[in-house]
Amino acid sequence: MRNISAKSEELEIRATQIAGSRVSRAMVPRWRRTMVRRTQNRSPYAIAAFAVFSAALAAAQTVDTSGDGLLNGNFQFRHVAILNVDIDSNPTEIQATYGTITFDGAGNYTITGTTIDNTISSGAPQPFTVTGGTYAIGANGAGYVANPLYPANQNAYIYGAVAQGVYSGSSTEVGGELTLNDVFIAIPVGEAPTNASFTSPYQTGLLDFTAGGSTAILNALFELTPNGQGGFGGINLHGQASNQSAGSIQQSISGATYNFNSDGSATLTIPLPQGVSSSNALFTGTKTIFQSADGNFILGWTGGGYDIFFGVKALTIAGTNSISQGLYFTAALEDSPMSSGTDSYYGGTNNFGDTKGDGVIHQRLSAPNEFSYDFGTDNQIGLNPDGSAGPDFNGYDYLFGDGGLAFVAMGTNGNFSLLVGMHAPAFSGPGVYLNPIGVVNAASYQPITASLAPGELITLFGTGLSPVTQAVSGGQPFLPSLGGVSVSIDGMPCPIYSVSPTQISVIAPYELSSNPAGLANIQVTNGQGASNVVQMYLTDTAPGAFSLETTPPLVTISGEPSMDGIGYAAALHAATGAPVTPDNPAEPGEYISVFLTGLGTVAPMVTDGAAGPLSPLSWADVYQVGNLTVLFDDLDIGSTGNVGNIEYAGLAPGLAGLYQLNVQVPEGVLGAGDDVYLEFVTDAADDVQIQIPYVSSSAERTGADLAAVDLTAKPERTGFARVRLRRLLNGKTAARRINRRGGFPSNAGN
Repeated sequence: MRNISAKSEELEIRATQIAGSRVSRAMVPRWRRTMVRRTQNRSPYAIAAFAVFSAALAAAQTVDTSGDGLLNGNFQFRHVAILNVDIDSNPTEIQATYGTITFDGAGNYTITGTTIDNTISSGAPQPFTVTGGTYAIGANGAGYVANPLYPANQNAYIYGAVAQGVYSGSSTEVGGELTLNDVFIAIPVGEAPTNASFTSPYQTGLLDFTAGGSTAILNALFELTPNGQGGFGGINLHGQASNQSAGSIQQSISGATYNFNSDGSATLTIPLPQGVSSSNALFTGTKTIFQSADGNFILGWTGGGYDIFFGVKALTIAGTNSISQGLYFTAALEDSPMSSGTDSYYGGTNNFGDTKGDGVIHQRLSAPNEFSYDFGTDNQIGLNPDGSAGPDFNGYDYLFGDGGLAFVAMGTNGNFSLLVGMHAPAFSGPGVYLNPIGVVNAASYQPITASLAPGELITLFGTGLSPVTQAVSGGQPFLPSLGGVSVSIDGMPCPIYSVSPTQISVIAPYELSSNPAGLANIQVTNGQGASNVVQMYLTDTAPGAFSLETTPPLVTISGEPSMDGIGYAAALHAATGAPVTPDNPAEPGEYISVFLTGLGTVAPMVTDGAAGPLSPLSWADVYQVGNLTVLFDDLDIGSTGNVGNIEYAGLAPGLAGLYQLNVQVPEGVLGAGDDVYLEFVTDAADDVQIQIPYVSSSAERTGADLAAVDLTAKPERTGFARVRLRRLLNGKTAARRINRRGGFPSNAGN
């Protein structure tokens, strides 16, 4: 076996200074890789890491409901749900619902509305009511709303968040019990607007499953500009349609009108786009919209249709990347008819606001007949003066609203999506205060919406967290107290790496793997008292790889500059211990050592915070049960999903808080002189954010390979594609785990 020892002092400095205020950055622009689905089996220890609300109650641990008051009063909602799919996972049954949802501010709601289903009564509208619906919203606005279609089914909860007064989310935890991919948006409404008061322009995103299927699905972005007199200015649409061959469609509409009604709704009359037939129109006919009470948003649909459109008040100043900075809670429904079919997700996007438009994306992703999982990737967008942006690395086009308070986005290249992002509020508090959105993976910087794994090194942000700034020396164990500060998760002490007044880094205890509730309550205590509690969901693994440091800082959380979780990997040549850098890149067939966090429990077990042993080595359980894969994705030549042979995956010997992964670089599939993404896939997560520089041989390190690297130009995109590995493996299935809130499934462990 090749060298496992983390023998490089340089690496120790780079890979363990994760709580400092430096950043990680790739030198070469990147674009979205082809997403690859997981194929791992669910293992018994993974199953044990999840539970449901009923189990949480039994364990005297309950979901955070301190933010229930954020939903209070009358809201108008639109819910589009895919309830059945064909063999290619494209929708065959869709239910579209709208109406008034009334929240009581204390966890209960009722609905009076209308619903249609393309398989029931030929899609005729039906009355729709819900009494006794429930919801739970935490301090940071994240939580769930019981699904109106299945209000008693905890597996079907719509997970999402309240931000800017709007609730948006998706049902992600069904896990194969039934088909359910959806998007749900509810906006608060007040007094009925008038034609004269409706004057703000709105950047708008549309998704339309025409006739309740995907044969004529379309999406579009456009601006609605009401004139205060019942008319709209010209509507210019940019979109795509599955019944048309053009990859990008531009249409223009003139003469559209609106009229507000006494119930607060407005009726829109949209003529056909110029020179376009009704079957090819992206947006036409009679529509209904509501305006939010603060005037910042509109929500609309076709009464007898299967569409949803959402708008945010347009920019009042020229757009720049700084407008997009910060955390956005996201929700999306999409279908790729020619590739992977339907999926949906909620999550978070943290935009850095830098000149390159960098960011980190988390999605809690769900697809028919698959297990939901945490997907993380890097991103890059650049705002134009009108607030438009894209395509980004993931193939989405964007429209950002006034002050960056929200965005709408759509898929491109055959991925039909409506993605909504709502900017999280700024949080502050007195005394020892833990920011409710300020808990991240210390390596990948995956945001608060991502799940927490045992043994994961996490960074906490807030104010008044510590009276001193102090860190543990490299190679020393992490203890449960440092500088008079302690941190607990579910009452268990966390080993601490570093403390400062605004930032702390700790290890999540391995004992979390036996927590039956699936909820992690995080709290900081010092001589001034105890902080508020921040709650996260638990998982078995949340891999995130450390990246090299550069300056100046790019990310700011609670005013503190931080690492950004993207760029070149903190990796070593396993044979020599020298860092992998552009001047000393990886070669085909060699083994490299990559340093991560979030690989979960290990065997043999070690004391929380102890340095990894050398003899015997402490292996990651996720690897031992066959649930860890490393893929090498070369986007420059479109070669993705290349499996690297793993020789070791476990705790880094001699270092606390780190996992080490020795993996072989594939031969014959990567491009000379390219920067190659490393993708870490487990049964619970998929993360692809960091890269390694690669050459085809050592003889070419200073030759053509390095000369081929363009440090300024973005590689040409080859289009959006999603590949389901389960299809490639002829339908290989995975054993089901307990999902977050739904109990033991009937086929658990089979």
